[in-house]
Amino acid sequence: MQKSWFRPLIPHAIAIGVFLLVALVYCSPVLQHKTLSPGDTNGWKAMAQNSFQYKAAHGHFPLWTENLFSGMPAYQIAMDAPSFSPQYLIYNILTLGLPNPAGLFFMACVCFYILTQALRINPYVGLAAALSFAYATYNPSILVVGHSTKMYAIAVMPAFLGSLILLFEKKYWLGTATLALFTALNIAANHPQIVYYGLIAAGFMTLAYAIRWIKAKDYKHIAAVAILGAAAGLIGIACNAVVTLTTLDYAKASLRNGSELAAPGGSVTTTGLSEDYSLSYSMYKTEAFTLLVPKIFGGSDYDPQITAEDSKTMEALQSMPQQIAQQLAPRSYWGGITTTAGPAYAGAIICLFALIGFFLLDGKHKWWILAASIFLIFISWGMYFKELNGPLLKILPGLNKFRAPSTAIVVPTMLLCILAALSLDKLFTLAPTDRTAAWKQTKKGLYLVGGIFLILFVLYGSFDYTGEAERGLQAQVANMQPQIQEYIRSFLHGLHADRQSMFLNSLFRSLLYIAIAAAVAFFWIKGKLKPLIALGIIGALSFVDLITIDNQYLSADKYVDIDEAETPFQPTPADVQVLKDTSYYRVFDLREGLGNITNTSATPYFHHDVTGYHPAKLSLYQDLIENQLYKYPNCQPVLDMLNTKYLLVPTNTGRDSAQLNPGALGEAWFVKGVRYVDSPRAAMNALTTLNVRDTAVLFTADKSKVGIDPPKPPDNPVRETPNFNPPVINETIFLQNNGNDEMIYKSATAQQRFAVFSEVYYNRGWHAYVDNVEAPIIRTDFALRGLTVPTGSHTIKFEFHPASYYTGRTIQIIASLLLLALLVMAAVQTFKPKPPQAAKP
Repeated sequence: MQKSWFRPLIPHAIAIGVFLLVALVYCSPVLQHKTLSPGDTNGWKAMAQNSFQYKAAHGHFPLWTENLFSGMPAYQIAMDAPSFSPQYLIYNILTLGLPNPAGLFFMACVCFYILTQALRINPYVGLAAALSFAYATYNPSILVVGHSTKMYAIAVMPAFLGSLILLFEKKYWLGTATLALFTALNIAANHPQIVYYGLIAAGFMTLAYAIRWIKAKDYKHIAAVAILGAAAGLIGIACNAVVTLTTLDYAKASLRNGSELAAPGGSVTTTGLSEDYSLSYSMYKTEAFTLLVPKIFGGSDYDPQITAEDSKTMEALQSMPQQIAQQLAPRSYWGGITTTAGPAYAGAIICLFALIGFFLLDGKHKWWILAASIFLIFISWGMYFKELNGPLLKILPGLNKFRAPSTAIVVPTMLLCILAALSLDKLFTLAPTDRTAAWKQTKKGLYLVGGIFLILFVLYGSFDYTGEAERGLQAQVANMQPQIQEYIRSFLHGLHADRQSMFLNSLFRSLLYIAIAAAVAFFWIKGKLKPLIALGIIGALSFVDLITIDNQYLSADKYVDIDEAETPFQPTPADVQVLKDTSYYRVFDLREGLGNITNTSATPYFHHDVTGYHPAKLSLYQDLIENQLYKYPNCQPVLDMLNTKYLLVPTNTGRDSAQLNPGALGEAWFVKGVRYVDSPRAAMNALTTLNVRDTAVLFTADKSKVGIDPPKPPDNPVRETPNFNPPVINETIFLQNNGNDEMIYKSATAQQRFAVFSEVYYNRGWHAYVDNVEAPIIRTDFALRGLTVPTGSHTIKFEFHPASYYTGRTIQIIASLLLLALLVMAAVQTFKPKPPQAAKP
């Protein structure tokens, strides 16, 4: 009797149903008009507020924003999605349009399931492994702090590998189309660091396949893979040409590309991030064991066990004077990353079957998985393995553009899930005649696991449970009164005891899950349990293992009402006072102290800020911050030239206030003279005492662009008065219209003058026009724009028209059409009826 066409689809439908059910149950608050409201997302909302206000008025996002760092490209913060882009349609399908984080968890399950099917793994094994991958503890912990783009990139990564495998296994049409699609989705996530680490894993896998092809002398297939893979990759990249080209273009002017004023030993060099900065937020070498045992290093910054009323830490804090206790932070995490929202726990059962796989499986996948995992764990050690990672920063292109190498641990997490899935699939299809050999190999894996636990017990007894913060605290109180030292000692003793207890409890917890899973595996291999039942028990145990840890970091109490999340900031009295001023100006926020002026994420939500927060600031503006604004109050000329009309300051009463800066120069002004310097350092130094109202500092290399040569002002180390004094009768320049991407000024002068505009100089898209005739924008006062203005009355227009954006938009439309055509052709080739086979004689 002919089989029903839908019967093979039943396991896949069950898998999708389970993924959906689990996502909705775990993220059930999203069904109650709630959402996550983490700090990093709120910070993004502040950065993007100016763009959203513009969109509300004009129907689209601007390309330039004004509310942080005196202006920067807005496409680094918020950008309109292209009107035609297949990958965004596929994204909505892969998330079922579910609100996040439910949609991201669902997509992670589906993408890993796609990988398992590319590996021809049993669908029910794929279901169990996909749940373990999606709910590995790193994922919910990053969502809590707002790293949704990172989770998006992690979720897509398995499907990208799966599409490569399809191509490698000679599924040319399907492999090429899906590779182009998931390359597009990967890049659309806009988290280059995760993509980079995923490509490293793909490189190891490609090398393993290539070795086999070369041994088999299958050069035709090698050529086909190279051509089709390159074509698919280019189409996928081109489908995100707007994001890719604008990011590459912006990177040339950002901090990630170095600083003109780089100082020896600083966080930035003349070509990019310094080695120490690139390797910051690294994992201790032993921290990789958190893949198996979650709380070796305390879990998260503030684990509930540390802050529980009966903890040793709280007992110590309650026994000391309140004014001392309030200054001590009972942080549970003491690893190398400095701060974390949760451990990179892959699951004890996943680790068990992954390690068994090294003995149970053939060499097709396990060796490249092992090599890639070790290499990426080495990268995650960062500064704690400089012998390798220092040279890697110079050898691997682009690696020095990232920091937080600990992020690399997400890829070994995925690879462990792949290896565990392959092992479980091997057991699921085990023939009765192979049981003895399979148990023999499984025992070797159990011995390996046992050896690792012996190492962990040794570490348990040898750790001092002291982090860098506690070492600093010990040094700080070394010369204080004996009574205070005793309080600190009791606090540290309680903290160490709680951390040690967390390690031991976590160790026995993982050991218990492994013991149960090993017992199930024993009865499974011996034929005492049916494969589906055994797999169901192991899959359920693995998920329970992870979800009970996950709930400690992402639980229902982390959600807030959507209406509350839409307005994450409330104006303070100072904000209310400043907002009454409807003119064009900027503020300088000192309410959180001078050391935190680049972490004031809320200020750009309400005001045009001279600082703010962004992980990749313009290099010249970072130089201005470090060399001038950090030296407040000795930076008055810079505050004036940035049109800083208000200073937001704290008060002794606990309320904040706004102080008027009467020296703010407004949106534009004419200077009486210019001073030429030969270097960025000279320009920066000149700003400290410069009379910015009367004199502009220009670079000698730009002298020919100025067009006029007023007498040089005297070399006066204090605020000077230049000897160039043109008539000022009826001389005006003012901002008539401010449209983010277009700023229009009106000017009237009795003779040629040099004008300074309180806008950031950015030569990768801004153009100036005087009465519709383009004029050169001259870098002025290190970070501003300057322009020679002719005699008479004129209209001056600045227009932001970055070629990277508009060229990228054209390329993206063409590539999207190619991707759509490729997907249609792949579907036709995959599902077209196969010709009947000739009957054998």
